[in-house]
Amino acid sequence: MSSVIDFVSESLKKNPLPRQAFQEELPSGWKRIESRTKPGTYYYAHPATNRTQVQPPSGTKQVPANGEGQKTSKARTAKEEEAQKQAQLAADKEQERKRKHKEVEEEAEAEEELVEEEKRRIKAARKAKELELKRKAQEAARLEKERKEREAKLEKERLQREAEELKRKQELEALAEERRKKEAEARAKEHEAQRRKAMVFEQHSILQRKLAEDARKRQAEEEEERRKKALEEKAQEKEQKEQKVQKTNEAEEAERKAKAAKMDAKIWNQRIPDMVDPVSTACFEVFKLGKHLRTHVLGGDKSRWIIGRGPAGVDIAIGNPRISRKHAEITTQGPLMFLNDLGSTYGTAMNKEKLEAKSPVELVTGARFRFGGLPELYVYREPVEEEEEPSSPPVEAEVTGTAYAEDAPDLPPPVQAAPEAPAAPEIDAEAAAEASAAAKAVADAEDEARIKRIQQKRQERKAAEAAEKAQAAAKKEEERRKKQERNQKKRAAKEAKAAKKAARAAKPAKGVEPELTGEATPPDAPLPDSCMATPPEEEPDDLNLGDGEIGVMKPVDFF
Repeated sequence: MSSVIDFVSESLKKNPLPRQAFQEELPSGWKRIESRTKPGTYYYAHPATNRTQVQPPSGTKQVPANGEGQKTSKARTAKEEEAQKQAQLAADKEQERKRKHKEVEEEAEAEEELVEEEKRRIKAARKAKELELKRKAQEAARLEKERKEREAKLEKERLQREAEELKRKQELEALAEERRKKEAEARAKEHEAQRRKAMVFEQHSILQRKLAEDARKRQAEEEEERRKKALEEKAQEKEQKEQKVQKTNEAEEAERKAKAAKMDAKIWNQRIPDMVDPVSTACFEVFKLGKHLRTHVLGGDKSRWIIGRGPAGVDIAIGNPRISRKHAEITTQGPLMFLNDLGSTYGTAMNKEKLEAKSPVELVTGARFRFGGLPELYVYREPVEEEEEPSSPPVEAEVTGTAYAEDAPDLPPPVQAAPEAPAAPEIDAEAAAEASAAAKAVADAEDEARIKRIQQKRQERKAAEAAEKAQAAAKKEEERRKKQERNQKKRAAKEAKAAKKAARAAKPAKGVEPELTGEATPPDAPLPDSCMATPPEEEPDDLNLGDGEIGVMKPVDFF
C-alpha cells in the first residue's frame, strides 16, 4: 500500500492535477451543523429520529463543489485517471484518519469538561448542604434555648401557684379545725344534758312501760291462738282441695293414657291382609283400619330414600305436621336394607317399639312401622322367589302383638338334591353330600346369628325404655317435691304476714295509752325509792358542766 502511495505522489509531482474543491453529499434526512461551544467544528444530526453524532453518517460521498470535474479534458489518459483515483483514495484515507483522531480528542475533551462540571456541581451541593446543616443547627439551638426559657418560666409560675394554693389550703384547714372543735364542744354539752334528762325520764316511766308490755303480751298471745286456729283451718281446706284436684288430674291422665293405649293397640293389631301377588321389588304398604291405602316402591338405581313431610327433597312424602321435614331414611348395604330415624320430633316405632335416633335397624319383611304416631301403618315387603323354600324351619319374630309369616328372618335358598345321574362314580356322591352339609351348616349359622342380633337389639331397646321410664318417674317425683316445697314456703309467708298483721293490730295507736289495771303514776309525781335505778357513774371528762350550763333541753321521743 505504501508503494502505491509513493508512486501516486511521484506521478502527481511530475504531472500535478488542477486543484478542485470538494463537498460532502449526506444521505437523505441528515444535516451538518456547526457547534456552538466550539466554532469551526461540526456534527451531524437527523431531526426525524433525534439522532446526533460526530462522525459522518454511512453513505456520505465527496463530490466537487462545482462542475469542473465534469469539464475535464477527455484527452486525459487512463493512466493519469488511475493515478488520480489512487491519490484521491489515499487522501481520503488520510483525511478519515485525521477526522477520527480529531473526534477522539473532541470526545475526550467533552468528557473532561463533563467531569469537571460534575465536580463543580458536587462541590457546590456539598457546600450548600453544609450551610443548610449549619443554619438548621443554629435554628435548633435557638429553639431549644427558647423552650428552656419558656419551661423555666412556666415552672416558676407553677411553683408560685402551688405555694399560694398550699397557703390558702392551710388557712382553710385551720378555720375548719376551729369550727369542728366548737361544734364538738356544743354536741358534748347537748349530749350530757340529754343523758341526764333521759335517765330521770326513763326511771319515771318504767312502771307504765312494764304494765303496757304485760297487756300487749296477753293480747298478742290471744291473737296468736286465733291466728293459728284460722291458719290450720285454711290449710286443711287447701289440702283437701289440692287432693281433690290431684285425684281429678290423675283420673283424667289415666283415662287419656288408657284411650291412647287402646288406640295404639287398635292401630298395631289391625288385621293386615296377606299379599295376593308377590312383589318384585322391596316396598312399603300403607294400611289404615285394615284397608290398603297405597304402596311406596323402593326400587331403581337408588341406594337411599328419604321419608319426610316434603314435598321437596324427599322420596316418600307424608303431609302431616307430626312428620319432620326429613323424618327417616332407608339405605341399602349389599342385599340388606336398614331404616334410620334422623332425629325426628315425634320419633319412629317398629313393631310397637320406639326406635332410637341415628340408630339404623335392619328391615325384615313383614315388619310394621309408624312414623310420628300417625294412625297409618307401614308394612315392609321384600321380593320372594316362588321356587325357593326355606332351608330351615321358619323362626317366629319375637314381637308383641300379632305376628305373621313375613316377620321371619330371610334364610338362604335350599340346597336342591342333584338329579339322578346314570352310573355316577362313588367319589362324586360323597362330594355332593359334603357340599350339602356345609351349605346347611352355613345357613344354620346365619339363622342363629340373625336371631341373636334381633334379640340383642330388642333387649337394648327394652333397657333403654326402662331407663327412660325410671328417669321420667324420678323427674316427676322431683317436680312433686319442689311443688310441696313451694306450697310450704307460700304457707310460711302467709303465716308470717298474718303474724305481722296481728302484731300491728295489737300495737296501740300513737298517743293512745292502753287500758291498764291499776292507777298509772303521773309523770310529775315522784317515784318510790324501790323504783329508782342507781344512776351510772359519771365518766370523767374535760367538760366541767355546772348547774347553770344545762340550758333548755329538747324533747326526746323514747318510744
